[in-house]
Amino acid sequence: MNMDVALACRNNNIQPIDLVSAVKELHMLTSEELSKLIRDANNDIIQWTAHDGSSKQINVETLARYLTCHLLAKLLESKRDEQLFRYLLAGLRLLHALCDIAPRNSKLEQVLLEDVKISEQIFDMIFFVILVLSGFRQESGLVLLHSAMLSCSLYLLTAFVSTQWNELALVLLAHPKVDIFVFGAFSAVHRDIQFLQVRLSGQYSNTAEIKGLCQHCEASLQFLQSLCQQRFFRERLVKNKDVCEEGGILLLAYDIMKLPFCEESSSYLMAVVSRLKSKVLSILLHLCEVESVSFLDVAASTSRGLNLAKSTIFQVLELLRTMFRGDLNALSDNTTYPRGLLQLNAMRLTDILSDDSNFRSYITLNFTEVLTTIFLQPHAEFLSSWCSSESEEEEDATLDYDPLSASGWVLGVLTSSDVPESTFNASPVPPTSYAFQRTSLLVKVVANLTCFIPDLCKEEKDLFFSTFLQCLQKELPNLPYGVPNDSRTERVAIITQNLRSLFIHAESLVPGFLNQDDVQLFRLFIAQLEPLITQEFSIARVTEANSPLEESNQLNIYGPQTFSGRGVHESDGDAQNVETNGLVQFRKRKRNIMNHLQISMIEQALQNEPDMQRKSASLQLWAEKISLHGSELSSSQLKNWLNNRKAKLARAAAAKDIRAASSGGDRQGGSGTDPDPDEFFDQGVRYEAGQIVGLRDGEGEEIGKGCVQQARGSWCGTNLDESGLCVVDVTHLKVDKWSNLPHPCDATGTSFAHSEQITGVKRVLWDSSKLVPQPPKSR
Repeated sequence: MNMDVALACRNNNIQPIDLVSAVKELHMLTSEELSKLIRDANNDIIQWTAHDGSSKQINVETLARYLTCHLLAKLLESKRDEQLFRYLLAGLRLLHALCDIAPRNSKLEQVLLEDVKISEQIFDMIFFVILVLSGFRQESGLVLLHSAMLSCSLYLLTAFVSTQWNELALVLLAHPKVDIFVFGAFSAVHRDIQFLQVRLSGQYSNTAEIKGLCQHCEASLQFLQSLCQQRFFRERLVKNKDVCEEGGILLLAYDIMKLPFCEESSSYLMAVVSRLKSKVLSILLHLCEVESVSFLDVAASTSRGLNLAKSTIFQVLELLRTMFRGDLNALSDNTTYPRGLLQLNAMRLTDILSDDSNFRSYITLNFTEVLTTIFLQPHAEFLSSWCSSESEEEEDATLDYDPLSASGWVLGVLTSSDVPESTFNASPVPPTSYAFQRTSLLVKVVANLTCFIPDLCKEEKDLFFSTFLQCLQKELPNLPYGVPNDSRTERVAIITQNLRSLFIHAESLVPGFLNQDDVQLFRLFIAQLEPLITQEFSIARVTEANSPLEESNQLNIYGPQTFSGRGVHESDGDAQNVETNGLVQFRKRKRNIMNHLQISMIEQALQNEPDMQRKSASLQLWAEKISLHGSELSSSQLKNWLNNRKAKLARAAAAKDIRAASSGGDRQGGSGTDPDPDEFFDQGVRYEAGQIVGLRDGEGEEIGKGCVQQARGSWCGTNLDESGLCVVDVTHLKVDKWSNLPHPCDATGTSFAHSEQITGVKRVLWDSSKLVPQPPKSR
């Protein structure tokens, strides 16, 4: 804190103004009561009768102008005990009430909302209070006061700055002490979570205190979550060494994920804990979205950070394990219990981690058992859980926090009956969208783990398949010698049946929820797993009557017939609804931490030095070179970018090989009839720049026409030859221009309209196999 401000506060505190009486008496009033007192004041002099019967008065402007400095002086000079904390909370409650009245009172508005000097003092007071709370180590009876002071201090920012989170985030980022605020806020919330952890795991009989602590913890965490939803704020947060590199955010996440659900003692506590876990996972997901600096790279940059990250991830995987085994059931009488949203956020994070070179092998070793559990479900149950559009409506519950009521109850101003029940602003997730997102995330995780990149991680060769088989062996019943293997055969047959059903369903989710590469890699997983199962468990191959084609025909009721045509368009609409509700579908984490010039420099350098990621000297040299032309990169960041580039190319190449093999197999044993034109174009027509083409979607429907701009070489970091893509300028579009692109990137954006905003034309990346040559226009 600025010592000049501290000295000024001490000096202001000496003046003959009875601010102590004002705080002790006026904080007990509601905003409405205080507003009436101010309206009835003569010459802006508030008058009231104290508890001892004496008459008190103070000028409205004086109260507003000196209250902040007075509270700061008390914090600096007094012993930090219960008496001080109660007094400061009373002062914060009074300040909240004054800020609430300010827009309707010109005097208060001029002082609290327009006076720059007073605003700076309020910022300093809030930041200093939070910093003090972050270093608080006592238990005793101050826990409830600690949590209430923190939440009231945080939400005071929305009271005097803005209730719009984007505006508040920009104001905070412009403040010179923002990094101190961020560190203090996360540390102080972590302290409250630790207090809550002790009370939930112990034999505390004071349920009212625990409920109050829960409410304050959720409000404070929700405040940080709302800030992290703002792009510029989370970009600044990832660069905060104390919070990210030193593990501050991961320590908070770890302790929240370890909170017990208390399902046997209280449905209220179970719901609160679920929301806390969901919100902290949401924060991690937002940090993983940052492109300028990779949060996962920062977290894994030290051995301590890497171990802490793995410990946190383990808690997330244990949560999914519990949920998928059915040990945790949703409460039918509590609509704000977000089990579905918590599960989605946990799966989203698992999807991102399984596609990251820092954590892919860890996910393989610790999540594969969960996958085998899922795929061993009885077929009817599996279809209902993973191949259906039906699910109960899920809600994203946002706590509607009232600092005046919350602090009033802690201070004894309000009784429990006077405090309204916690209310929530619910954003329902459409049931169909929730079911499709859940299924798509499962397919993505399997696709990520299936993709093997030899040049990147030789030690991971066959790791996923061998681990899967080990987990399968563990899950299957241990039959005594001589007993027929019918039970084993039946269980393994269930896996095959479930996987094929899921593949059919996954195809129907392209392109709304899945991209074609993920589906083809999932197909590769099935194709490679079946012979391994046959070999491992000595099970005869499926008879001709149960061939994949026959099986597919039998399961069509759960596949494309249910979700094709109009149903796909409905799912796209549901996705739009989800996006407006703040539950944006988390796509694969983009690694575009460099601009186009930097990418071009690296692409050119890779032609002469393809194994750059293995040479530390080269990495350091090129990291320094390209940092002169854009964002500053470390050698470790460049190495991870190169590794993920290889992974992306390998995924695209694998998917292309699968498509080629699939279409080649379909053409074997021709019927002698005329070739299908769509099948003909799937055989790899080579396109040239300037060629007019039609664009088809995942359903094979033509959605527009355009002109090929580039068909070979590298374009904005994408190898067109290896990925099987072309750069196309779309000239005619039959679908909505805001439709999602199958291959979004920095150069094209995420939709046709976004691309037009960036480049001036609808320039997109499109699969060569989904382009149809058009006859040239007649002159």
